[in-house]
Amino acid sequence: MASIFKRPGSPYYFCSFRNPVGTWVKKTTKEKDRKKAQIICVTWEQAANAAIKGNLTAVQARKILAELVAMSSGEDLTTYTVEGWLNEWLENKAGSASKNTMLRYRQVIRDFLVHIGARAKASLTGLTPADFVAFRDTLRREGRAVSTCNMVIKKILSVPFEAARKMGYIPTNPTAGVDLLKDRSEDKKTGREPFSSDELMSLVATAEGDWRGAILVAATTGLRLGDIAGLRWGAIDLEAGLIRVEETEKTGATVVLPLHPDLEVWLADRPRGIGKAPVFPSLVEQNIGGSRGLSSQFRAIMQAAGVTGKMTEKKGNAGRTRYSKGFHSLRHTFVSQLANAGVHADIRQKLAGHADESVHKKYTHHELETLRDAVKKLPRIQIERAFA
Repeated sequence: MASIFKRPGSPYYFCSFRNPVGTWVKKTTKEKDRKKAQIICVTWEQAANAAIKGNLTAVQARKILAELVAMSSGEDLTTYTVEGWLNEWLENKAGSASKNTMLRYRQVIRDFLVHIGARAKASLTGLTPADFVAFRDTLRREGRAVSTCNMVIKKILSVPFEAARKMGYIPTNPTAGVDLLKDRSEDKKTGREPFSSDELMSLVATAEGDWRGAILVAATTGLRLGDIAGLRWGAIDLEAGLIRVEETEKTGATVVLPLHPDLEVWLADRPRGIGKAPVFPSLVEQNIGGSRGLSSQFRAIMQAAGVTGKMTEKKGNAGRTRYSKGFHSLRHTFVSQLANAGVHADIRQKLAGHADESVHKKYTHHELETLRDAVKKLPRIQIERAFA
């Protein structure tokens, strides 16, 4: 049984009790008051006994700690759920941050809470670096740039958790244990950037014929250039408002996506083909690469529209020059605009990752409408003005 005693020369009472591994230990209670020291000692013994039996849960441990703090200092031990702390932090931050900054914080925090699901209601202390690594990797799979994924963790989510650490609500900031992503993909080489809304409208206004529609498809579906060039009229269902692409260039999957209103307007004005007739006959037989390929043609449209990107790499005098903006930037634009429109992470993942046919068959009408509503949240390109 636990007992208290004083050591010669010490003003504090010590506690003698058996720890969870069965060894007798002696610890100072840091209390001069005998009654308080006795309560602390008994509490330690109870916690150790619960641990020995395998019954010491996180909830019980926090309760014991709260009781000790209240007894020692007269203060309540403040504890938070993940959701509770992040919401309180947002309220406090609103008075000192700009409107745009707050929009960004709210968007990222909302997506993170969706990502962790039911654990948002659990203790703030329960989060680990692995939770943030998983969130970072999910954003990457959605198509977000490496720099964006790193910024979300290290420049946005780290702020409220560092504040929690400084206030003593958590022992360490869990985001500190997350390594920065290193991008070895094509996007790293090019430093790919999305187009702004004004740049997108300029591109649509400048492009002619099939290129105008190709840009609209890319900006509102996230499809890649090869898939768009090979698009057939049989893949377009205007009545259902869906586009179905067989065996996509990147993954080989079949994807089904809602049509954006701007794209529906453009398609409705085109001569309707049937079956395997190409939607973009002037693009379908051309190579993507090369000095006269589709990528080079799109760069000429960019130049004519006054839309430029930074040169990020040049290999030799006759080598390939890479730029931060190109046709693939339209996919980044699609993902970024979904995020900026407040579309939840799970919906963005379905759209950017392209829900395959097997998943599509399982969609309820409600789920399809959810995807359609998400696509409709993309900014309108004001095609009437662009086509004028």
